[in-house]
Amino acid sequence: MSMRAIIVANGYVEVDESYADFQQGDDLIIAVDGGTEVALELGLRPAVVVGDLDSLPPQLRATLQESGVQFVVHPPDKDETDTELAILYALEAGASELVLLGAVGDRLDHTLANILLLTMPELERIPTTLIDGDTQLWVLHGGTELELRGEEGDIVTLLPLGRDATGVTTTGLEWALDHATLRPGPARGVSNLMISSSARVQLADGLLLVTHVACEGQEEAADEGQPDAELIEVYATQGHMRASVAKSKLEAAGIPVMLSYDSASRVIGLTVDGIGRVRLLVRAEDAHLARQLLTEEFPLEGV
Repeated sequence: MSMRAIIVANGYVEVDESYADFQQGDDLIIAVDGGTEVALELGLRPAVVVGDLDSLPPQLRATLQESGVQFVVHPPDKDETDTELAILYALEAGASELVLLGAVGDRLDHTLANILLLTMPELERIPTTLIDGDTQLWVLHGGTELELRGEEGDIVTLLPLGRDATGVTTTGLEWALDHATLRPGPARGVSNLMISSSARVQLADGLLLVTHVACEGQEEAADEGQPDAELIEVYATQGHMRASVAKSKLEAAGIPVMLSYDSASRVIGLTVDGIGRVRLLVRAEDAHLARQLLTEEFPLEGV
């Protein structure tokens, strides 16, 4: 019998993000230390909490223990991260599929470490998805393939890890690959586009990081009911946390906002030569007021 484990780390999630409807009845919900609070914010009640518990409020721990939540406590001095320990726990419990939530945060080293956990040999034949808002991320191991479900225009990025990824073949993407080799360094696989509601990526050998950014709905946020509205950039920053704060401030004032970003910013919060920058776009008629409101909140940023 198959079982899916949902592992919730102590990272960043959108203010209005919820996975209560995403959970299936037999899912095993595992919280990673302080990720317990993140899980509860997402509408997920953990059955197990794993970690050294250095970031979990004692009162919350006591409350959950009284309600029957299991705690698997590890010493702070250890070789593995708490998220890695949670993955190993899920595998030992018999999970045949893993989903990671809250694995992306403000610290780039933690985010990269969580992403690279997907290269663990133990996960080679275990479907594992890292979800961060509109972005889904997988690591393909040699000899496997992945089917993507989405919409036309969604962004798909393919990045080799560690060494050459060979025999890369894609269907359903605008720039198709046929038994191609992707080498670490050159960004040949960045920002491909889905041309239908499904796409497929096959890998013969190596490790391939696959990200899928769902673009549907982002334009509707600023453009609903006005398909031809002109959008003006009023703010740009690095990282989705600060951008989301700015977005919330504008929406509280009744100003619809669209976030525009490269997939790199969503996955690792990285800005290099403009790649990974998060931009806030509003309707032309709202631009002046939006800049005024954002100047009050972020006086040192260019808005």
